[in-house]
Amino acid sequence: QFSGAVLISVKGKIIYKDAVGFANIEDSIPNTCDTKFRIASFTKPFTVMLILQLVEDGKLKLDGKLTDYLPEFPKEKGENITIHHLLTNTSGITGESRIPNLIDIEKEYYSREKLFNCIVEQDIVFKPGKGSEYSNFGYALLGMIIERVSGKSYNELLQEKICIPAGMKNTLGDVTAQHIDKRALGYNFNYFTGLELASFIDMSFAFGAGHLLSTVYDLYLFDQALYSNKLLNEKSKELFFNKYGWHYQNCPYGKGFKKIRSNSLDGSVNGFGSHTQRIEKDTVFIVALRNTKEYKKQIVIKWPNYMMSRILAVMYGEEYDLPKKSGAFAIFKTLLDSGPEDAKKLHKKMIEKQTDKYYLNKREFLFFKDELYNKEMINQALNFEEIYTKL
Repeated sequence: QFSGAVLISVKGKIIYKDAVGFANIEDSIPNTCDTKFRIASFTKPFTVMLILQLVEDGKLKLDGKLTDYLPEFPKEKGENITIHHLLTNTSGITGESRIPNLIDIEKEYYSREKLFNCIVEQDIVFKPGKGSEYSNFGYALLGMIIERVSGKSYNELLQEKICIPAGMKNTLGDVTAQHIDKRALGYNFNYFTGLELASFIDMSFAFGAGHLLSTVYDLYLFDQALYSNKLLNEKSKELFFNKYGWHYQNCPYGKGFKKIRSNSLDGSVNGFGSHTQRIEKDTVFIVALRNTKEYKKQIVIKWPNYMMSRILAVMYGEEYDLPKKSGAFAIFKTLLDSGPEDAKKLHKKMIEKQTDKYYLNKREFLFFKDELYNKEMINQALNFEEIYTKL
């Protein structure tokens, strides 16, 4: 189930704003529209914007070399990498997913120097401009360049150049050691035990790429500021929306094959997700921030895409269907909670169409069967397999 906050605006007017679930389950603190969530990769548009602002100010060049701004970066690795390459994930700097023991490494605090040294140790996986690999490390280097060129911290420049002009009062870096008012905790959904506190990640490791906190209202203000030139001039906005920042995509909606041109961007980090749609031609903005995620992404219906397409269908007067629940998961939980007979009865209702609340998917059945075997719950696995074979 969704836990978080949603805001929808049309032509600058907020038409829907609400929050559900808990920011802190253990202390029963509810989510509100002022709750600060980790926005994960939606941090990247802010990093892009700060870079473009420095270009406007004549302090950076998009074709400037990485080693021009961070001369301590090894010349043999960085002399052919440009700001453009870093912005477009074409630098050859590896993504952090290649690092062994990443789960343990992410728990540590990383000073800028420690993070820089970690990046320098990684291989360049292709020649700059000759390939593409999603790289949070590339955006960390952009964050370091921002600080080096401006002479200010990332957060200082963020407040000065973006938040204050846009009226944003609740967007900032997530610093573990600081008390931050109204900061949500993140939770993962474990199929066996339900919601549990997400494992700890120190967001210093995601600097420049995913380290920001924000609220749905602040992101609405960010969207509104982009209809003026208070953050970027027209030339920079063209680059921001078409090349570097908040990319245009054709987003499907409704039951048919209709698509609409939208700036769409999602972010994901342990226990959190951020999801946005910005339809410039109709001045529509939709943002959803959540503090729950699946333990393992095996459910076929992906919540963000599913929800966004239905919201767009409602707004544009198209037909849509109501969300259905995973039949495989419902049977799995019934088997664990009530036993095989009740699970078989529920399965029978599903296949005889006595209920239309569920969809059935064989891949999901296989996943839950394997989960039971992996937990050495052999009897339950055999019962579940018996039900699965009757699909």
